[in-house]
Amino acid sequence: MAKAGSAVPEEEKVWGLIAWLLSVVGAVITLALKPTYRYAKYWAYLSISFFIVAILSTIVVSILSLIPIVGRILNALISLALLVVYVIGIVKSISLDYWKPPVIYDLAKIIGIEKM
Repeated sequence: MAKAGSAVPEEEKVWGLIAWLLSVVGAVITLALKPTYRYAKYWAYLSISFFIVAILSTIVVSILSLIPIVGRILNALISLALLVVYVIGIVKSISLDYWKPPVIYDLAKIIGIEKM
């Protein structure tokens, strides 16, 4: 986990937070309005990846929810895990960290985070 340091202007930090907080909408707005902000783009790519992971996990949970007790337990655990990752992402984006959550960052690499 690398720190962005004090080289990131406050406005760029705010755009990084917007990209993460508003999910895919914030990410698209950030990429469209601030394409030169490296830190904000980093968080925009992570946000899009998180959104994809959340959608895919929701689909899996809906299928597993057909199993009465196990489905509900898995639904609760996956929902809690997504919430925890989302909150950690908020904290990391504010603290100027280039965070690399395992599955989310791997997906972000596929969609282009390393081409920045």
